[in-house]
Amino acid sequence: MMDCEGLSKIIGLIYEAGLKPDIWPSVLDRLADLLAATSGAAIISYDSRVRAAAMLFPRADPEYVRSFLEYWSHGSLMLDYGRRSPTAAVVNREMFISREEYCRTAFFNEWCKPLRAEAFMGAKLLTEGSLSTFFGVVRPYASGDFDQAETRLFAVLVPHLQRALQVHLRVRGLDQPLEGSVEILNQLLCGILLVDAQAQVIFANRAAEKILRAGCGLLLERDGLRADIPHETQVLRRTIAHCAKPGGEFRRVGGCLRVSRENRSPLSVLVVPHCSGYSWIDVVRPRSIVFVSDPEGCAAAKCENLRADFGLTPAEAALALEISKADGLGAAANRLGVSLATAHTQLAHIFDKTGARRQAQLVRLLLQDRPPIAEEH
Repeated sequence: MMDCEGLSKIIGLIYEAGLKPDIWPSVLDRLADLLAATSGAAIISYDSRVRAAAMLFPRADPEYVRSFLEYWSHGSLMLDYGRRSPTAAVVNREMFISREEYCRTAFFNEWCKPLRAEAFMGAKLLTEGSLSTFFGVVRPYASGDFDQAETRLFAVLVPHLQRALQVHLRVRGLDQPLEGSVEILNQLLCGILLVDAQAQVIFANRAAEKILRAGCGLLLERDGLRADIPHETQVLRRTIAHCAKPGGEFRRVGGCLRVSRENRSPLSVLVVPHCSGYSWIDVVRPRSIVFVSDPEGCAAAKCENLRADFGLTPAEAALALEISKADGLGAAANRLGVSLATAHTQLAHIFDKTGARRQAQLVRLLLQDRPPIAEEH
């Protein structure tokens, strides 16, 4: 077994990985060498409810990792480990299934054996709801089972791996965006929410808070985000859950929807996955980002921009925005409820103030206008 100085160095590397996620692969390889796990060490996260997994396994063929995520993680073995293993307890497969029975399984013959990942030792590091994260090491049966000394050393390392994972989660900002990012997000007129798979809000920028406080269209209840209309609530939550579902990017597709508001234009909602960069970390706390756009609020902000930038009156700014829809001056006048003659007069003033000479030129100018930002509070 290694001396105290060597053990101290490897523990230091574990905590360094908590701060620098890009070195996790090399740390796993060092741990594999330390524990004589010639076939490698891996971190595996999975949801026992939806049976989807993510894996960081540096020494494995990427195709085998992909096959595990897409197929083998659905097997009963991993679910058994999740249900039966207490957190931080060192386990091996023989605690759950005999070697003879295990060697007859397709998982052993088609996945473990080709990888020489036959003898196994692992521990659950973290559990949050149905989500669990494991650390494990493997080697061929020809090298023998992991002995008592290796098991004791493994048990010494497990608490440090747990704490490093917790550090990693905190440093990666999984509970809330970094302070500087918050200020940037608060400057945007678009509402931005970071939500978990159950539509519970983790973070909301200032614009999103304003939309939620209005209590019209999109609301925040004890059980999470909801819309005014039950069917739209179902679609919203299903989209969020599907987007946050662990198991690889090919399963995490967001979507667009409209949320109705009584006597007002509907809110436009876009849901996309949120990724921290390492799939096994994302699985621990799957989240989605929800972008909420209020067309009425955006129009008001754009009007203010036009008034500030070109000195337009409120009526002229409103007409300029309608003209930007590019369906003609007559249609713009109808939507605003003004006569065509009045619209022609206002358009002449707009041309004088903006320097544009044609409606097409005005539209191009408006498209280049600065983006709307929220007012300071």
